[in-house]
Amino acid sequence: MKPGLGYPTIDMGGRVTELRLPADRDYIVVAKRSAAAVGSVAGFDMDAIDDLTIAVAQAVENAIGCLERSGVLTGQVRIAFKLGARGLEVNVRSTVSRDAEMEAQVRAQAERTRTGTGSELQQAEGEAAVDLALRLMGLFVDDSSYRVDERTGGLRVRLTKYRVS
Repeated sequence: MKPGLGYPTIDMGGRVTELRLPADRDYIVVAKRSAAAVGSVAGFDMDAIDDLTIAVAQAVENAIGCLERSGVLTGQVRIAFKLGARGLEVNVRSTVSRDAEMEAQVRAQAERTRTGTGSELQQAEGEAAVDLALRLMGLFVDDSSYRVDERTGGLRVRLTKYRVS
């Protein structure tokens, strides 16, 4: 049992726990609470749990932001927690339905046609802001990577927090 936390360290044998949330900023608090709970069960200390919570909240917020910038309003954010012997891997992914994806493509093409090069500058600035936010998110975990799907606006983030031996 980890001193001070009251929870035993559990090896879930690589099992994955998945949480699906609407792509709505009101649900970021649910992602944060879930990350803290899984971090507690994994046996992390309070500082590591706080770091994990910050990283997951940032990943979810950026996943929602990427969908919003692409014009999608009906998306979903999936958070998968995989607890192994060495630590915890968290995968955050924003997704859209096929119908919403098609609508986003049509709107994006219409917007590019209507505004011309001005929207390219705004898009580049938005991508730079996301890049910076995701790089900063990586400071709170031991390993991280991300990829933005240019076609749908979806974001995939992988975060890894290792146990201190």
